[in-house]
This record gives sequence, C-alpha cells and structure tokens, in this order.
Amino acid sequence: MKKIILIIIAIIIMSQTVVADNMEDVITAWKTIYSGIKGSAYKEQPSKRIDSKDEWLDAIKDANLSLDDSITLNIRNFDADEYELSQLRSYDVSTTAKGNVDGSRARITYSFEYNPNYKMLRVLANEKLYSKLDIEEKQVYSSVKTAVASIIKDCKTEYDRELAIHNFITDNYKYGPAGNNVPRRAHTITGIVMDKEGICEAYANLFYLMCKMAGLDVQFVTGSANGIGHMWVMIRLDGDYYHVDVTSDDPAPDVPYRERYDYFNITDEEISRTHTWERENFPKCTADKYNYHIYNGFVVSTEEELEQFINENLNMGKTAFTFRTKNYIINSAEEIKKLSTNRGFYSIAVTGEYGKESTYNVTLK
Repeated sequence: MKKIILIIIAIIIMSQTVVADNMEDVITAWKTIYSGIKGSAYKEQPSKRIDSKDEWLDAIKDANLSLDDSITLNIRNFDADEYELSQLRSYDVSTTAKGNVDGSRARITYSFEYNPNYKMLRVLANEKLYSKLDIEEKQVYSSVKTAVASIIKDCKTEYDRELAIHNFITDNYKYGPAGNNVPRRAHTITGIVMDKEGICEAYANLFYLMCKMAGLDVQFVTGSANGIGHMWVMIRLDGDYYHVDVTSDDPAPDVPYRERYDYFNITDEEISRTHTWERENFPKCTADKYNYHIYNGFVVSTEEELEQFINENLNMGKTAFTFRTKNYIINSAEEIKKLSTNRGFYSIAVTGEYGKESTYNVTLK
C-alpha cells in the first residue's frame, strides 16, 4: 500500500507545472515528501544563488566577516577561470572548495579556516561572533578585555591609555621563542597571552586589540626591520599619526619590567633608520608632540643638561631611566657613566647609538 502511495505522489509532482530554474527544486520537493513519509526530516544544506563574479566575491566576503565555517553556492554561468580559487587567497583566511559542475552550472561548498588573530579582531568588531572562538580563544579574549578595563581606568588622555597598554605588554611578555622554526602559535594573540612569549605579529596584534578596546585609532603596518620581515602599528592622536613598535621596545633577552620607549610615537624619519614599509600606503608621520621623550621632557641638548637630568632621576630613587639627545652628540658610554659614579652603584649599563642623536637607556645596580 505504501508503495502505491509513493507512486501516486511522484506522478502528482511530475504532472504539476513547477516554477523553478531546474529539476533540482523538484528533486528537493520529492525528497522532502518522501522523508516525511519515512518519519525523518530531510535537511537540504543552505545555499545561495550566484549570478556573477561580484556576487560570488561578496558572498565569500560576507561569510568570512561572519566567521562561517563554510558556505554553499549555486553558481549560474560558471566559468572555471572566472571563479578560480586562487583569487580568494588571503593571509587571514584559508579557503578550500568541493562540489560539482554540470555544464554552466555549479554547486560548490567553500570551507574556511581562519587566522586566530583575524578571529579575535572580528569578534572585536562584532561581539555576537564570540561563540565562534574556541575555548582557549574565549579565555584569552575575555582576559585581555578585563586587563584593558583595569589598566586604563585612571587614564585621563588617549596618550595615557596608549602608554599603559604599551607598558603592560612589555612588562608581561617577552620576545620568543628563538630559532628559525617558530610555531604558528607564537604569531598569535592567544599564544603570547597564554605562553607569555611571542614574535612581532603577536605583539602588534595584541597591542592593536588592546588599543581598539581602549577606543584608540590604530592600524597595522607591515614591512621590515633591519632587513627582516616585521609588523608594527600606527596610532592617530589629535589628528596626527605616529609609529609604535612595541616589539622593538621589548628587546631580547628579556628583562622583567625594563621599559624602553625608543619606538614609542616616532616619526617616519626616525623609524626609517631601521624600518622600511610601503610609505605611499600609509599616512605620513611627521609630528613629535606625543613622542615619549619629548612629551615627558626627557630631552637633553648639552652635557650640563644631561648631568642635571641624571641627578634628578637618582635623587628620586630611580635606577633606570631613558632620554634622547637633540643637537648634542654622545660619543661613548663613558660620557654617561662618569656622571653617575660615586653614587653607590657597582654596575651601569647604557644602550644607544653613539656619534649621532639617539635615544639612550640607562640601568644602574
């Protein structure tokens, strides 16, 4: 009896005038009815009709913005060259595809694997996507958000917020691991937060994430430092742009709570001594108002000013301080050390570039 009913239903379906683009819709209807008779619901995988390359690119983009695991597209007028997978190559998203092609029509499922940093930043843009993070990523995202709220709560200006974030990162994390085979994890926000170490990509992404959480206007810069691929950040303060390289301010080997500001809000001219980037793709950085040393008055132009600066810091009990020179050349560390002798310290360490205007960091023990 059941067989007779199924045959009758099939005849009814095939005899109807079906308003559809192809027989696939009829087949879907048949599967739905048949599954209902069998007592189980037929679930057709959601798909989207695509009539042009632009619609295809938009559909992929929307899926990536939503951190979708996959998307199925019914593509009309399909051309393998026009819809070449290599066009979707991205550092942030790895895309694979599988499906079938029938003449000029194709039904293809695109699957996506996301860069962990990209996932974090997408959640920052839309916290409804928080569920897309894995357990560890959720833990890190929440802990970073809590940390930002804590360290900026007493900050009155954007500069103060930036400085607090900079110091939090250089105080709590170190550059690493060393070697050529750096694991992918060391490139990520999750890796640097959980493992307490990471490389430049992790530093830059963590600084960017924290700054965005603090309401600061930042953007990534990719280029090279001393001939090696590198990543850092630009920040906009009072309408002017500055370079900030937190990685370079936390050099290896790491010394806990040693804070440096050689690359804190510097100009194109200053950072170009060691860094290169495609300048035409970024705003110009020419202002120096919020440079760490200038903003705080840590600039010396004569030996007398340097001696006064060192004495003021030692009298306040500071055993580590930084300054930069302007129109004043220091030719050796001895010129700095002699101004700090006979003060009860047995070791004086100085870093900086001699024979030119430079930033110097002094540590006494």
